[in-house]
Amino acid sequence: MKKLVVVVLLSAFAAAPALADNTGTYYVAADVGSATYSNLPGWSNPNVIRIAGGFYFSPVFAVEMGYSMFGDSNYLDPVYGPAVISATSFQLSALAIMPLNSQFDLIGKLGLASNAETYSDASNGYGNWTRGDLLFGLGAQFHVNSQVSVRALFDSYGKFDNFFPPMKASSASLGVVYDFY
Repeated sequence: MKKLVVVVLLSAFAAAPALADNTGTYYVAADVGSATYSNLPGWSNPNVIRIAGGFYFSPVFAVEMGYSMFGDSNYLDPVYGPAVISATSFQLSALAIMPLNSQFDLIGKLGLASNAETYSDASNGYGNWTRGDLLFGLGAQFHVNSQVSVRALFDSYGKFDNFFPPMKASSASLGVVYDFY
């Protein structure tokens, strides 16, 4: 999967831009989707909401800052009773954009995520962990008009704690992008 991300990122730099030049412009985005926690057997998979903002350095390269809020994940522990995990992630990433035609783009994302996880249970057990890790993502974008686009993304946020094996999160989402021209 990581090799595919690298190929998409490198290919985007060589692609001829099919859209009007958006160099030097900003954008905002909002995404909603479903997240999956790995290495947590029995826990429910939460939804995720993500807000982001970015800057186009060229038609094929942008930088994006985002914040993801994961819904609560629940588990009924036989010893400690009901338990809940909440998580958030702050990301800074580079986006490679490969225009396929005037309406469709492929997106490759590579960056860093600062992940936070909070655990609580019915027996007053509590824990709070933060960890930085590599973020990567793939997606596609459809341009509705010159300012509004709809996108579908898969993001892998990496590790959230230092346990073995650590909790990891990924998400599949749909979102809207607004470009400021």
